[in-house]
Amino acid sequence: MSHFNLMTATYETIMVAALQLTPDERCRIAATLWESVGQPSQDLAEDKLETILDQREAEMDADPSHEISHQDFMAHFSARRSL
Repeated sequence: MSHFNLMTATYETIMVAALQLTPDERCRIAATLWESVGQPSQDLAEDKLETILDQREAEMDADPSHEISHQDFMAHFSARRSL
C-alpha cells in the first residue's frame, strides 16, 4: 500500500486507502472514528431526533413517492458530504 501525506489527505484519498483494508480493519477504523465524534450536539438530542424521524415517517406514509432506496440515499448523502 502506498504511503500518503496526511496533511494533504482528502476524503477521497482516505476512502480509497480504507477500502483496500480488510473488513475487520475497516470496522476498527469506523469504530475509532465514531468514538472520536463524542456525544451528539445538543441539536441532535435524542428526543429531538425522534421527533424528526417521526415527522419523516409520517411524510412517507402520507406520500410513498417520497421514499427512496437506501442505496439512493447513501449516494445522495455521499455526494453532499464531498462538497
